[in-house]
Amino acid sequence: MDVKIILGTIIAALILAYMFHSLQKKRSYDKHIGDKVFNIGFVISLTIIAISILVVGGWDGMALGALGAYLLFPSLSGLIFTKFLIRYN
Repeated sequence: MDVKIILGTIIAALILAYMFHSLQKKRSYDKHIGDKVFNIGFVISLTIIAISILVVGGWDGMALGALGAYLLFPSLSGLIFTKFLIRYN
């Protein structure tokens, strides 16, 4: 079940990264939209994981860490895919 959730969110992140890249090509912004969104998601997920380990601990910390991991994988894959699209498209 957890693997399906993570794979589903990764696929959704890849689709979202492609949509951001398409929007970026139509409009001119300072920084790439996908970079902004996925960088923010990456920082938030690392913060959630750090809080779950350092502050909360126990079962509640493990649940918070799982939430951070659910956000970490799609944001990281979306960031990598965005960098790939910027470079090769």
